[in-house]
Amino acid sequence: MGAAGVDRAFIRKAIDAVDLNAVRLALYQNTGDPAHAALPLAPKMSEDQREALKQQAVDWLTENASTARLPEPDEAKLRELMCLATGEDLGDLEFEARREQIAFKDYPFLARWDGEPPAIPADFNVVIVGSGFSGVVMAVQCQLLGIPYVVIEKGEEPGGTWNINRYPDVRVDTISLTYELSFEKDWRWAEYFGRGEEVREYLNHVSHKFGVYENTRFRHALTEAKFEEGRARWLLDLDTPEGPQRIEASVLVTAMGLFANPKIVDFPGRDDFAGEIVHPARWPADLSLKDKRVAVIGNGSTGIQMVGAIAEQAEHTCVFQRTPQWIAPRDKYGQPMEPEVHWLMDNFPGFWNWARYMAGAPLFDTHSLVCVDPEWQARGGKVNPVSDAMRDDLKSYIERETGGRRDIIDRVLPDYAPMSRRPVVDNGWYRALTRDDVELVTDPIERFSESGLITADGKEHPLDVVVTATGFDVVKYLWPAKIRGRQGIAIHDKWEEADGPRAYIGSMVPGFPNMFMLYGPNSQPVSSGPAQSTWFTIWSSFIGRCLMKMLREGASTIEVTPQAYEDYNKALDKEALNLVMMTKEGGIERNYYVDNEHGRVLVNAPWYGPVFQNMFADPDWQALELTRQSEPVGP
Repeated sequence: MGAAGVDRAFIRKAIDAVDLNAVRLALYQNTGDPAHAALPLAPKMSEDQREALKQQAVDWLTENASTARLPEPDEAKLRELMCLATGEDLGDLEFEARREQIAFKDYPFLARWDGEPPAIPADFNVVIVGSGFSGVVMAVQCQLLGIPYVVIEKGEEPGGTWNINRYPDVRVDTISLTYELSFEKDWRWAEYFGRGEEVREYLNHVSHKFGVYENTRFRHALTEAKFEEGRARWLLDLDTPEGPQRIEASVLVTAMGLFANPKIVDFPGRDDFAGEIVHPARWPADLSLKDKRVAVIGNGSTGIQMVGAIAEQAEHTCVFQRTPQWIAPRDKYGQPMEPEVHWLMDNFPGFWNWARYMAGAPLFDTHSLVCVDPEWQARGGKVNPVSDAMRDDLKSYIERETGGRRDIIDRVLPDYAPMSRRPVVDNGWYRALTRDDVELVTDPIERFSESGLITADGKEHPLDVVVTATGFDVVKYLWPAKIRGRQGIAIHDKWEEADGPRAYIGSMVPGFPNMFMLYGPNSQPVSSGPAQSTWFTIWSSFIGRCLMKMLREGASTIEVTPQAYEDYNKALDKEALNLVMMTKEGGIERNYYVDNEHGRVLVNAPWYGPVFQNMFADPDWQALELTRQSEPVGP
């Protein structure tokens, strides 16, 4: 026990570098000192209070530093700690939704058997398609339940979208502590916002550590899946290095991801261009931009991340912008995580848990940002008080970062509300636009020429390399695999004959028994929930509960009823009408997350986060039909 090998100055440096709220919570949990509970949130502490707390933390760690892990407190103590963390009284819904985010349990959120598990039939198995984050989490869920599974992965290693995105300065745009999986508690990130290479290393590490890797078949691509009704089995056709193969599954889980199919620009004259055209998801390992004239088309998350790095190499960089984005800073973005902080996470029991919780806390109360307040608008506001205040803050940020240059500000300032589309994190993009060797182009691109791009004003922009940071076709769910359910109906045909991809809670479609989607239609929460990696766990736990239900009741199939599917999607469409993204003020006509033809959201779940989360944690069994040998076995 005690801080062997480090001195007080080292510990103090660690304390100075981290969230003081997390320090306070971990210290209070370890000591039970009511003086720590009596302190206000860190931003409201006086300088004397802050200094005293830091000194108390250093004193305690000097004597008591330990690699021990704290158990989860009893419910009353946990609720007290969580209320202290955010300075608010928690309702039961919020408490239940957030309690496992602190990750005291070995496998937070994932489903476990209660009591003696049933015997699992010898031929019962799960096939998971994809070994990105969601596929690996689903595999761990199967392992916890003792259910045989195999992962099918078209790439050569785990990683999903991180395997294909290797462009300059690719990294996560949420803090690494919230991007990691809560059942892996020992990884220490090199940077506060992990680079793509480390994310791949991390997922490879998790896959190996938890036994997923050995159950994964790499370079195996699903081409077609057909449900055989007589045997209640999925027949899966695969493209493998050894040629076509067919395997079978009792249950099919697709974990193909939302960012799997790159959008490729197709301007006239593309074949005439003498230079190189590159999509970030297909970045050549040997591509050099040194002394090149480079275009970056697009200013979403990818385009924003790469411009600064490209400008450092290129002779000249043209940034082609179609729609301005709200681009915001992130504290410690691009900064290394200090060794002192790594030590603190390893040697301050409970600190890692509370640091993760506090890092995600800003997401807890964001629903008001994405919803319209008619009364506020009637008084002359644009959206709601919080959204309008954020708009003013972001406008000030743009002015600061561009040095007040109106020639830039007037062209990059959005005319729609913040949070009406995916937030974009600034990686020095605004500052890059102020460089003499960077040009912002807002005129529409008309066509390629042999030597560059020609815009609507008739100007030709000479180029050697064109980087098309135009994102992904986010509504090509399950593509290019062909999925056929009952009576041979293809899921893409079913969707196209209606109003696009839909699912029950983003996961199930009637007519496709024993099939679940991870990151399916309308599954991305719009607000007020945990970080994305935690949602992978929540979604997987729902599938785990469905598998448990099947096995407990001896069912051969589980399927959402057509009525539940219809009712859910009607409710979803109605709820979505409250979102700013569905209004003119939210730029609805230019939002690729919205289907303007049918007037509906395509990607997001519009619910308040804890409400949506509860749909997975407490399944509505009346919405699902289980059958045994073609006979219902009850809800």
